[in-house]
Amino acid sequence: MMFAGFTAAGRKAYRNMSFLVTGGTGFIGSNVVWCLLRHGERVVCFDRSPDREVMHLFSSDVEVITGDVGDRQEVAAVFKNHPHIDHAVHLAYMMGAESEADPPAAMRVNALGAANLFAEACAHGVKRIVFTSSESVYGKSQAVYGDRPVNEDDFCSPRDHALNYSLTKLLNEHLAAKYEARYGIPIVSIRPPVVFGHGRKRGTTAWASDFASLPAQGLPVTLPFPESDSNSYIYVADLAEEIYQLSVKPSLAYRTYNTGGHTLTAPELAALVRELLPDAQISFSPDKQNSPFIYRMDDQRIRRELGCLLRPMREAIKDHIEEVRRRQSLG
Repeated sequence: MMFAGFTAAGRKAYRNMSFLVTGGTGFIGSNVVWCLLRHGERVVCFDRSPDREVMHLFSSDVEVITGDVGDRQEVAAVFKNHPHIDHAVHLAYMMGAESEADPPAAMRVNALGAANLFAEACAHGVKRIVFTSSESVYGKSQAVYGDRPVNEDDFCSPRDHALNYSLTKLLNEHLAAKYEARYGIPIVSIRPPVVFGHGRKRGTTAWASDFASLPAQGLPVTLPFPESDSNSYIYVADLAEEIYQLSVKPSLAYRTYNTGGHTLTAPELAALVRELLPDAQISFSPDKQNSPFIYRMDDQRIRRELGCLLRPMREAIKDHIEEVRRRQSLG
């Protein structure tokens, strides 16, 4: 499905580009690859542990390389062996729960890995690098900012962060500015809220697949937050299109963008699923704490830049459910 709100200019096809996607068989990465293929781009994936199930869904046009972004020589070899690469999308990260469980590994992958990618992509002379930052860079909760949308100029001190993951994202943004200043190559960060869709298998927000994927398979789901919780949500296919558009737009006004998202309470999320799956069994966890993220995100910057709106939340959840069924039909 085409990203719902792009203007005619935003739908212009950009051809003959070649992308390196790190973490390209992951949840967000695979959707970025499919988006790039729909736009007619060439794609090379670089992934530490390629997901065979996802690779089965890729076309034969996608080259998948097994490698570790934490190893600079391996990253350098990708560019050496693929001189045609002119864009990089960096998505190879350890997620929140994994980063909490193993901080040294998280620093190696999330911090050193990004530094290696920035260094080698810049030395190679790519035209642009886009990487995913996170809403978690804004700190522990919405309460820090009050009842207002949080924008890209808002800052949260490291002492107010809940996750090791979010601190590595702040470091990535700092490094991006350093490498851009040195090489003159645009390095753009995009800050998504909770990314949902079918296929997320791990991380602090694995529930962002389960809330619709399990009911679509006739299974109950218990979400890891109380009924009083609120979150901001973006559908993974919409995020992939935003990443693509930020990669190819000839010039950009900024280097950091909130993706925007739909703010819903926990009961509102469950109600939308039940509109589409009336028998869905969805419960919450009253003994758990509220989600440690902001839930109101200012998206004026990216709207001005790309002329886009996210598809309605109900439509996105419907697409999520249809993807579950499509993959089931493939066996």
